[in-house]
Amino acid sequence: MENTIDNTQELSQLTPEGGADNAAAEDSKLINQKFLTKKDYILFALARFASSAVTGLVQGYLLFFYTACVGIPATDVGVMFLITKIFDGLNDPVMGMIVDKTRTRWGKMRPYLVGGAIPWAIVTILLFMPVTGFSSGGKIAWMYVTYILYDITGTIVGVPLDGIPAVASPNMDERSKMISVSRILGSIGEQSALVLISIGLLISNDDYTNTYMAVAIVIGVLGPLFMVLGGVRVKERCEPTETTPSLLEGFKYLFKNKPFLLLILSNLLTFFRNLVSAAIMYVVAYIYNDGSLQIAFALPGAIASMIGMMFAPKLKRMMDSKKLFIFATIWHSAALALIFFIYLMGGTNFILIAALMFFAMLPVGVLNVVPHLMATDTLDYWEDKTGERLEGITFSLMSLRSKVSSGFKDYFLSWLLAFFLFSQPLAFLNDHTPAQTEFTKMGIFMIFTIIPAITNLVSIVPMLFYNLSGKKMAEIEVRLAHKRKAEYEKKSAAEGGIPAEADGESVPVTDDGKVVIDGEEVNEVKEAVASETVHIGGEE
Repeated sequence: MENTIDNTQELSQLTPEGGADNAAAEDSKLINQKFLTKKDYILFALARFASSAVTGLVQGYLLFFYTACVGIPATDVGVMFLITKIFDGLNDPVMGMIVDKTRTRWGKMRPYLVGGAIPWAIVTILLFMPVTGFSSGGKIAWMYVTYILYDITGTIVGVPLDGIPAVASPNMDERSKMISVSRILGSIGEQSALVLISIGLLISNDDYTNTYMAVAIVIGVLGPLFMVLGGVRVKERCEPTETTPSLLEGFKYLFKNKPFLLLILSNLLTFFRNLVSAAIMYVVAYIYNDGSLQIAFALPGAIASMIGMMFAPKLKRMMDSKKLFIFATIWHSAALALIFFIYLMGGTNFILIAALMFFAMLPVGVLNVVPHLMATDTLDYWEDKTGERLEGITFSLMSLRSKVSSGFKDYFLSWLLAFFLFSQPLAFLNDHTPAQTEFTKMGIFMIFTIIPAITNLVSIVPMLFYNLSGKKMAEIEVRLAHKRKAEYEKKSAAEGGIPAEADGESVPVTDDGKVVIDGEEVNEVKEAVASETVHIGGEE
């Protein structure tokens, strides 16, 4: 009820005073119609959980695996990450174009999610094969080939997975909830590798190589199951527009849709923030000298991030996305700076630092959700302005941003490690853990705190020019709701009646036009379609 009340109040400001109440109530009823069930939320969130488990393993541990376990120089790994991420990022708009041109009875997103899940998982396992017996050149060649394959298959899965919430429901609140719930489980999925690796290290007495391989197999076997289930369950309800853009038109779209361009630029610069999570393994291994402490050190921040994601949709209703993004970014940077200065003053206790990270990571949960909510806003803005709805292009460019940003993060991290004279383990010596100088240890802690605290503030600059406010989006939402209703009625008239469908399943209709729902006849088809909730088989 809270969402309906909020929308009604905002909509009442958009109509003349005489008919404001009736018009606002009618518009609110139209835009708050429900489409999703609990199963939709849960199974899509599990698909996000599985996807995040894969990306969390690769993004969080592959650099360490290559440098500390396989023995590839950090600078070579950094260059590989940068080159392959940019290469893969260029593939994303191609995938977006393919998605936007796809027309199947399953929709345009789901076929790729279901079909790409298993190949992506297999390649993920290959990434963590311990090729320590290869020559230096062989190791580098294996690294490039497997990582490129990982990026290609990841694109096939990632673009539609990101785009499904935008087409699963035209209801903005349902989209927000779907994104928020899935991101919460996604955050848990990202930490699943941390949990499994920490347990593996305890059992194996810090055998990093075999532990990473075992965890990759576990995630690679279980992950596709959840991704396929989510792809099969969630229906695509927003009809695709007739426009099928070319690759060139996709890139032009980025520059024509100004709010989306500003969102991409701002989020591209958030790669500095990702240094925090990437540096954790170096902090526990070389400052606190115990790799098995990683889960205990990271857990408070992970819990805080999930709490932030839970509250992101509520906070978005209290302030617009732009203000929320800026507020959360400043909070995160200030908290990281505080932790660094406490460390400088002698507050180096493991428990103290881990506890302080809880407060630093609360806004990160918000920052993980808000850009995706804003992306759906830019989609609605563009549809309202041009009549085109380009989910594939939009989320492929979001994916491109993410991968290029990740490449920058990995390159910058490897460069910083080299700058602070990080002493790399020797792969030909078993369990070789080199001692690090005090200069290097301080540098690692700076990578963990003060460096991202300062550099992450740059991401605020593009957001200062973003102009999709709450009132403007409310106006767009009303116009789109009426547009879709008119299109639906026009389509129904052309087909000789109102199509009786709910959640993609056929609804029985009698000869005299009555609908059968839960075994009972509804007098008119229009009543069933116009009702806010329809129950089929006991599900809403």
